[in-house]
Amino acid sequence: MSRYLLLILIFCNSISIVKAQDSCEDKIQRVKQELRSSNPFKDKTALFSLIEPCALNGNAEAQNFLGVCYLNGLGVEKDNKKAVTYILRAANQGYANAQYNLGRLYKYGTGLKIDFNKAIEWFEAGSSNGSQKAAYALGYMYYKGIGVEQDYQKAIYWFEHSTDSMARHFLGLCYYLGYGVPANEEKATEVLLNNPIFNSKTLIDYIKNEQKEKLEIKTEESLSSDSPDSNPMSPEVVNQTEDELKYYPEENIEFEDLKGVWKGKFVQYDWSGNYKERVIPIDVTVEINPETEAINVKTELVDQQLSSTAIWQDETLYLEDVTQTVTLSRLYAEHPKQLDLDYNFLSLQLQKYKYQGVTYLVGVLDSYIPEWKEYGKPVNLVLKPEGVEGNELDEEVILALAEQEDQFIKLYPIPFNEHLTIQYQLETSSNAYVELIDLHGTNKTIIQPTIWQESGDYTYSIPVNSSLPEGLYVIRLMAGDQLYTRMIIKEN
Repeated sequence: MSRYLLLILIFCNSISIVKAQDSCEDKIQRVKQELRSSNPFKDKTALFSLIEPCALNGNAEAQNFLGVCYLNGLGVEKDNKKAVTYILRAANQGYANAQYNLGRLYKYGTGLKIDFNKAIEWFEAGSSNGSQKAAYALGYMYYKGIGVEQDYQKAIYWFEHSTDSMARHFLGLCYYLGYGVPANEEKATEVLLNNPIFNSKTLIDYIKNEQKEKLEIKTEESLSSDSPDSNPMSPEVVNQTEDELKYYPEENIEFEDLKGVWKGKFVQYDWSGNYKERVIPIDVTVEINPETEAINVKTELVDQQLSSTAIWQDETLYLEDVTQTVTLSRLYAEHPKQLDLDYNFLSLQLQKYKYQGVTYLVGVLDSYIPEWKEYGKPVNLVLKPEGVEGNELDEEVILALAEQEDQFIKLYPIPFNEHLTIQYQLETSSNAYVELIDLHGTNKTIIQPTIWQESGDYTYSIPVNSSLPEGLYVIRLMAGDQLYTRMIIKEN
């Protein structure tokens, strides 16, 4: 009898487990319906209580929901650590949405340290298990070079492997702009027309209104040359100019060299730094107080004026007032109410060239987009003293020789607070030293004392002292005899 009783108990227990599982599925469906239909003022505590038992019993979908509740404060006080705990449990069970969410937590450093390698691993896992958003997230990282080397081909690969509406939108955008593929408006239109989101509809309307043609005409007028591409001059001209410039080498910039009114061009590139997207006239005035050596930088761009004190060090002008914004029109429309984008200018790294008797300053302008919490696209400035004659070809030659390169140092998040992640790549083995220092040199944190490092990629994720004042900081990296710097904002 005892044997039969044991079998009956096992059978009944199995039935109760199935019923509990079915009950959890019903509860999760109720939670989904409530979240879709309820107004934002409705108490979410009941929803949290509904799925918490299921999460504690190991239901992966409930665990993911519970983690999202902790992450967003839905029916419970926000707790990033508990969010990570439950989302990780669900991800380890192979639940695709949780794997995508965990990738985002690693990407943005929410509840744990930023780790792009782990973010990519979890996005790839989520994508292989059916998460379309995970595939899109991978494409987006490669599209802009966030945490990885920028690569349009890899971005397109992931966009093509996702049915997510934003992935389809970016795929259409790549075909429209010719990023990673030959520009093909017909293919772009085909992709966008089959993508029922507002962004794609707006972009289709933009294409139909021939805004791209107007932009190309405007850019051609600015360049006074052929349409902008990655190689605007013939190889013969470039080679000849390089030979000529051997007699006019790059010179070190002295402090007094900065003073004066400079006129030139603001050249914005795509995310890869290979294609000119637009060229805008810009005026830069540098005033230096002879007694205090205080610097004031005034910039005029598209009828907008900025003025900021600055610090000159490491052949870089670090602007001290980065709260001022310059508004530039977006190169394509994705929303009728978002036709412009605001930029904060952070720093200007300068080199000096002398060509045919004219002194040029060629600079890499670092900018920040507050709306996206990201650095802006690569920008070069080509400047010559006011009143000095020079032709367009001369400036194009200088710009070609000062070819736009990706920033050597990549920093995340932007702005930073509790932690900071630094990435760089050494092409050759050398001694390396990394420090974080404020603009005035009063707060310095040694991130990596001088050590010998082999060629390769390096990433540091460091906790930030909570007492570190908010403000402007610079990462300084000495690799061999080369100094690299990049500015970043600290917020409390």
